[in-house]
Amino acid sequence: MTLRRLDDWRARLSAELDAQRRVPFTWGSHDCAVGFACRVVEAITGEDLAAPYRGQYDSPLGALRILRESGALTLGDFVAMHLPEINPAFARLGDLCLVPSTGPIGQGLGMVDATSLIVMTESGHGRLPRAAMIRAFRVGE
Repeated sequence: MTLRRLDDWRARLSAELDAQRRVPFTWGSHDCAVGFACRVVEAITGEDLAAPYRGQYDSPLGALRILRESGALTLGDFVAMHLPEINPAFARLGDLCLVPSTGPIGQGLGMVDATSLIVMTESGHGRLPRAAMIRAFRVGE
């Protein structure tokens, strides 16, 4: 499936980021994947990539089970099964990125912003420099 950016994606993305800015991290409902990254994708493209996974786990072990059952060894490999991978140097506003994490998965998803990355923290959104990006994924054409 090729995702396309909606005509009003910028306004939709801005509204989505405002709505979830201070929502705390919760496995399976508002973590870096189903709560943050997939809602970013849905705001930009209208496609809910998290529908099959939302509510299917509530712990890091459950998240790892989803990854393993899909055949992915890492979170980045799982995302690459759903979105085209691109060179991080070519990531643009709204694209997803993979960053190192001290959490149990060892990696986290973020979104490329104009000059930095937006990532999940325990209490909501945080920021990292673009240099923290280790992989990137195109969100819509």
